[in-house]
Amino acid sequence: MEQLSGLDAAFVHQDSRRTPMHICAVLVYDVGENGRHALTLDSLKKLVSQRLAPFPLFHRKLRRVAMGMDTPYWIDIAEPDWNRHISESSLPGDGDWEALQSYLAQLHGSRMDLTQPLWEMHLVHDLSGILGLPPHGQALALKIHHAAIDGISMAGIINALHQTPDDSPRGKKNPVEAPGQFELWTRAQINSVSRQFKLAETMSNLVPGFLRARKTRQKFSDLPPIHGSRAYFNVRVRQGRSTGAVLMPRSEILAIKRAVRRVTLNDIAMACVAGGLREYLILHKKLPTKSLAAGVPINLRGPADDQSGGNKIATMAVGLATHVADPVERLRLVHRYAVAGKKQIDALGSGTVMDISDSLTPAILAEGIRTMAWASQLAEIPVPFHTMISNVPGPQEVMQLGDAELLVPLGLGPVRDNMGLFHIVSSAAQRMSLSFSACATLLPDAALYEECLARSFAELAREAARTDALSPGPR
Repeated sequence: MEQLSGLDAAFVHQDSRRTPMHICAVLVYDVGENGRHALTLDSLKKLVSQRLAPFPLFHRKLRRVAMGMDTPYWIDIAEPDWNRHISESSLPGDGDWEALQSYLAQLHGSRMDLTQPLWEMHLVHDLSGILGLPPHGQALALKIHHAAIDGISMAGIINALHQTPDDSPRGKKNPVEAPGQFELWTRAQINSVSRQFKLAETMSNLVPGFLRARKTRQKFSDLPPIHGSRAYFNVRVRQGRSTGAVLMPRSEILAIKRAVRRVTLNDIAMACVAGGLREYLILHKKLPTKSLAAGVPINLRGPADDQSGGNKIATMAVGLATHVADPVERLRLVHRYAVAGKKQIDALGSGTVMDISDSLTPAILAEGIRTMAWASQLAEIPVPFHTMISNVPGPQEVMQLGDAELLVPLGLGPVRDNMGLFHIVSSAAQRMSLSFSACATLLPDAALYEECLARSFAELAREAARTDALSPGPR
């Protein structure tokens, strides 16, 4: 039996019908002419049970403590019910991108049953040339609660799903008997005392961290200031989701990197988001004069944590330079904002948010989350981020599930109060994907936002090529 961290528990506290807190990975496959490489439901269940059985995620469920006296626990189940959690469906009509978008919006907008193991898989048949991909396809949607997983551990699951497991025998783990309420209350009292010491230690470490962070900010004082209050997507969200994606050839992404120099692939992806967000908000007359900022998760997971699940992340603030019209200039400024954000996290301490959440009692943590969401609707309180951009690394080589080739992974992140738009960047051997999920009330025109993102990428590629042509020196 393992207890959730404070950060993992925060995702449980935020889960509601309006704000389901799960992550979706959508894997798109080429199944060949006449679907000759298509997966069947039975073949998928067999592959999943063989390849994903070692991950603890599939062998446990939540056990919550009465009256919220302590953070929940993971308790073992006897055996994963692969039949219950893996399903299939077909898209209506021609199986085009609009049909898949509608399906994913409904899937991503529906809340998971928190009394059951927190994962689902959905095999979607009859895709027909979506997003300019080959004409015969399937999609596999993995839906997993954020309390159980972060982006990096999701990437580990995806990688394992496409690898043939070794033949060495695995010892069968016997489930540990779930504790009774008396034992849970006893543990809660002990944890309550230990959290007081943990809080004192965390606060003593924060003071020098804040001083270091202040000095770091001074080194980047020439950066344009960030819009500090809420923007268009920083409001209370409603039920219903909109989704979308844009695909970018890896060769063109690398050409931008070579042309502009000293920028990363993640910088380029963020600059594409910045340009698309800038155009969308201009069209809706909602663009602030100062730069918006993105919350960008940073991986804190070590090699030994690959299958451990949960969340081991920090989130840095990165200016998006949405006040800048020129796409290349915007990219260079995004790079500087990213460097500054990373330095800030390093100075403050990458585990600060995790330490704080682990130091608070569950009741205070849950009430604090609700109070911040409520207070932000009544007054112009500071907002650290205006959207989220998570980079989830995908496979760099060609991968197959059965005989179906993985073309590209898409991702959908959780939408919550004050964060109504979430982007996930991922990649495969030939393509990078930029996917988004949003509150459908705030972003009812997903097709328009897709067009804005696609134009942002095209303009950046064009202007980067022109910059490269005008630059002296060796290419």
